[in-house]
Amino acid sequence: MEAEILALAGMGASSLVTLALQDLWGWGRRRFATLLGRGAPADEAAAEEELERTRRELLDARRAGDEDTAVAVEEAWAERLRDLLASHPESGNRLREVVAATIERSPAPVALGHILHYVNHVPVFQAMNDHWARCTEARATTAMFLCGLPGVGKRTTLRRWLQSHRDDLPGELLQADLARDERGRPADPAAVLERWLAQLGVAREDRPADTDAKAALVRRQLRDRPAVLVLENVGRPAEVKPLLPDSAGHVVLMTGQRVPLGLDALLDFEPVEIAPLKDEHALELLLKVSRSTEHPDRLRPVVRHLGGLPLALRLVAGQLRTPVPGTLEDITARLADRTTRWELLAVDDTHDLPGALDLAYERLGADAALLYRRLGTLPRTDVHLDTVHALTPDREPAIARRGLHELLSARLLERDGVDTYRLHPLVHDHAAARAEREDTDAERDAVTGWFVRHLRRTAEAAEAALSSRWRYDPGHAYPDVPRTPGQGARAERELARRRDGLLAAVRLAHATGRYEEAWRLCQALWTFCLRTGSHAEWIESHETGLAAARADGDRLAVARMHFQLGFARLDRWSLAEDDPRRAREHLDAARESVRGDGDGADRGEGEARTESSALEALGLLELKLDRPRQALDLLADAETALGGLAHPRGRALLAYHKGAAYTALGRHDDAERTLREARERFRRLGDGPDIALNVGKSWLRYAQDRLACARPEEALRALDEAAAAIEQGGSGYFLAVARLLRGDVLRRLGDERRAAADWAAAGTLFEQARSPRAEEARRRLGNSPVRSADGELD
Repeated sequence: MEAEILALAGMGASSLVTLALQDLWGWGRRRFATLLGRGAPADEAAAEEELERTRRELLDARRAGDEDTAVAVEEAWAERLRDLLASHPESGNRLREVVAATIERSPAPVALGHILHYVNHVPVFQAMNDHWARCTEARATTAMFLCGLPGVGKRTTLRRWLQSHRDDLPGELLQADLARDERGRPADPAAVLERWLAQLGVAREDRPADTDAKAALVRRQLRDRPAVLVLENVGRPAEVKPLLPDSAGHVVLMTGQRVPLGLDALLDFEPVEIAPLKDEHALELLLKVSRSTEHPDRLRPVVRHLGGLPLALRLVAGQLRTPVPGTLEDITARLADRTTRWELLAVDDTHDLPGALDLAYERLGADAALLYRRLGTLPRTDVHLDTVHALTPDREPAIARRGLHELLSARLLERDGVDTYRLHPLVHDHAAARAEREDTDAERDAVTGWFVRHLRRTAEAAEAALSSRWRYDPGHAYPDVPRTPGQGARAERELARRRDGLLAAVRLAHATGRYEEAWRLCQALWTFCLRTGSHAEWIESHETGLAAARADGDRLAVARMHFQLGFARLDRWSLAEDDPRRAREHLDAARESVRGDGDGADRGEGEARTESSALEALGLLELKLDRPRQALDLLADAETALGGLAHPRGRALLAYHKGAAYTALGRHDDAERTLREARERFRRLGDGPDIALNVGKSWLRYAQDRLACARPEEALRALDEAAAAIEQGGSGYFLAVARLLRGDVLRRLGDERRAAADWAAAGTLFEQARSPRAEEARRRLGNSPVRSADGELD
């Protein structure tokens, strides 16, 4: 509990400092004052004054380049918030809300932090500015490729340029890191595009299945929506091609060690080489970061050994910040003696990054050095503050936090968000090598276990907040507690910003023999992947989860992974990826896995539910293949498989699906009966937007059936009910679907004025959902006789 309080207090302090340096300060100050005042007007007013003093102190520190003061301010507020949480635990939920809202409202990490110390590269910025100006004047997309040695500052230069032009650049920022993962596999363009479609707000129902179609939809979205696209660690033209816009007005910034051959065939771009700093500028950076009082001439030998690499200079500057007698002499001697350099990471003979890394590491305190090695033991991914505490269960939480600050001060760790940290890839490699050299296999394995378990628990807690569905739960991780709509939205956002770490944890768990952890992680990511349409990551992670379940020897876990994989392919439905056939294979395998020996003696609730779910999914597959008779048989078998189990939500969904099959078969009385049954079953589940939405979709499906049997008046009444229920459910997209169809029915019944009003409302709702279906509403309105010349309702 102490670690949880300390992590939350640290996130709160980091949020406060982040807000103080942004335009969001007015919003943030009010919320922190309310938190600190705890409902007392006088205390809130006093808190606002104190917060304003804090902001002035932070702004002064930023102008002076005084990082120590900024760190001290943040640490003081962390202590203050920890005391508040200890004495008033009920404040925790309020602080979590403020932190979550800060993360959601803050700019993307690449445009977030103020870079305190940056020198030279005036010619680089001038070249970038000139190219941007030329492209802007020509009304073309600006594309630039920043290349240079590892550690030369490509990412920092990119961030600095973005921040210096943030008021003039397009507001939308799309990012992708195309670096290979720990297995050497390149980034999947489909996964990048799925993330971008979600960020652009495209309704999940409108997202296509195939990669080329996803790329085309992103391009259509960007044609009237200028954006900045940041593509880091580009290695091959093929990985860039599907991510490029086809319209003007965008800014595309790419980074990599060198420009890939053939990239110029894809787009016109300006190569921008980031060269190492010249000695005078390297000395300037060293003096600014270290705030050293040494005479500059005494620092010149250090500068010459570091070859102008900003990463190496910042690492050494971190060692010079504390003026211990003999520090400078020791650093100079160490860098001059090539036998002391760590050669595994050598960039070349003139850039002693390995020596700088060794110096920084060897001057760490024992606890900070331990944390550094443990971070190196993990896959190269962002880590969050709670993960840092999870990696140090054998240390007091306060010690872990001090170690974190020491790594930040030494420039070995970078802050990349409100509570997010990252190791530069070369620094991570160094930390990994140190861990292999200094820690035993058992010690590194323990760190892996802490990391995997922490992320699995995080994912399971989020999954519990997102869905009440049944899960195979041998670890009893899903308590039966009420869910609230706000909890689900926060859980989805939290999983989204941690997804790279979660996916890495699945792979790491499998690779290290933690098979149950791997498949449980996959199970916990199900609802998130379904809601966000993250099919590429869903399928890849679950293939690992299936292999882990097989290795674990757990027959029900194997069945669950087969079912979830089959459903992922059913939901995506890519013909290019052979999803219909592969979905069927997985769903049949899920059924086979839970059938047992045939006498049913070894079947329990999990087996019955899994077989029923697989049969239901197979029924949906047959509906997609336009084979309603086979679908109806499978859906009936799914209900039979439940036996006497109480599964009210599942039975409601089965009735809902049967309604579609009956309509396709022309059995409209049966459709009416089963859809009425579905609505009644959904209503009995209770209240809440999810339930209201399902009720509304049942009315919508009933309206479609009434139209199929030529009863438009009944369809109109059903659509009135559908629109009311869906509005309660909060789905603008499905409300647009209902109003578009209601407009069609009203025209059929001769009420052109109300039809046009519904189409206009549907068009607005589709536009808000970033749906291309807005064009359907516009076409109907264009043909409406009640439109005036200016396009308004007459």
